Amino acid sequence: MPRTSAQPRRKSSTDKDRLDLRKRVGAFVRNRRQQLNLSQGDIIEVLGYVSRNSVSNIETGREGLPAKRIYAWADVLEVPRDAFFRFVTGEAKRVEVGGKTGEVEAAAKVSTGDSELLASFRKLPAKYQKRIREQIQEYAELARSAPKSAR
Repeated sequence: MPRTSAQPRRKSSTDKDRLDLRKRVGAFVRNRRQQLNLSQGDIIEVLGYVSRNSVSNIETGREGLPAKRIYAWADVLEVPRDAFFRFVTGEAKRVEVGGKTGEVEAAAKVSTGDSELLASFRKLPAKYQKRIREQIQEYAELARSAPKSAR
C-alpha cells in the first residue's frame, strides 16, 4: 500500500546511524575542547564560524562536522588528522589522543596566565606556532647547557 501524507515516514537505520555518529563526534569534540580549556568563542575565532550556534550544534549532534573543515578541527583539538577523519566519517569508533584511546583524561589544571598563553598560541597560524616551538627548544637546550650558577 502506498504511503499517504497521514502516515509518517519511518527513519531508516542509516538515518539513526548518522545521528548516533554525529552525537558521538559531538561529545568527543566538546570533551576535547573542554580538556584543552578552549571556549566555543575560541573555536569560532580560529575556524572562522560566524556564531556559536554552529559549534553548539556540532557538539550536541544536531549537525555534523563539515567535510572541508575536518582537518582544521583536528588541528584545533590537537588530534591526529587522519585518525580524526576516520572517526568523523564513521570508519573508526575512537580517536587516539596522546597514546590514549577514546575519552581523553582531563587536562592538568593550569594557571590563568598559562591558559591565556595557550589560547593565544592556538590562535596563531601554523607557521608561527612552528617557529615558537623551535624557539622553545632552543631555550630549553640553552638552559640545559648553562652552568647551574647562571640559572
